[in-house]
Amino acid sequence: MDALFDAGRTASAQILAVELDRAPISYLEGALVNPLLDPGLVLLILQKNRGITGPLISRIGRNRVWLKPYEVKAAIVLHPKTPRPLAMGLIQFLWWRDLARVADQATLAAPLRRAAERLLEIRMQELALGEKVALARIATRGVIGALRRTSDPMVMRALLQNPRLLEEDALAIASGKTTAPGVLQALAEDPRLSVRPALQKALVQNPATPPAAALHLLQRLSTQSLRELAHAPHLPTLVKVAALRTLEARTHPDRAGDRSSDSS
Repeated sequence: MDALFDAGRTASAQILAVELDRAPISYLEGALVNPLLDPGLVLLILQKNRGITGPLISRIGRNRVWLKPYEVKAAIVLHPKTPRPLAMGLIQFLWWRDLARVADQATLAAPLRRAAERLLEIRMQELALGEKVALARIATRGVIGALRRTSDPMVMRALLQNPRLLEEDALAIASGKTTAPGVLQALAEDPRLSVRPALQKALVQNPATPPAAALHLLQRLSTQSLRELAHAPHLPTLVKVAALRTLEARTHPDRAGDRSSDSS
């Protein structure tokens, strides 16, 4: 054991670079007091050595020189063996993409993942449009709740590609009184969710849904849904008239034919 410790303590930087990814604990303990151990080699330990322990990670976290590079901070937070207090103290320094990785990594403690989601929600307003789009595609459930309030159709289309987005999320967006028309249009055009009857009905009922999208979806609704829409108090006039005519065409196709010939 002492020989391994001494080997790590006295190794050259070149030897450390070769040995650290698979070195045993005693060697790592010696390496941590080796004056040649720099942040790059510390990062190698954190990312490659599966045998590293929580106490060793804590020792790394107490060294300001090793901790200075962003990559080392991120590797510590993302390591499943990092003691929670250390990870919670460093998570505030992570950029949005690594926060998303923390939130999505099931091997990390639930409080740490929730903290990452809260930070993402707070910083979301500072992200560029492209970053929001990228985040929407990979967001976890906690972050989806914040992204649902977007008014940007590009972000919504990216969110609709996220397999974690549920029908209940889409319904909440479609029923929202402040949902932007462009977002409703994106919902109406989504091939996965726009076939759901409940979502179709919610979109048709929302006054902000673009008329062309609402009328297109209306044709897919069941007869029962059309009857309900025909008596809905706050339905846009255009949609209500279309619902009545579609209902009449289904229940009295002969009358619809007569009306068509009269108009010609």
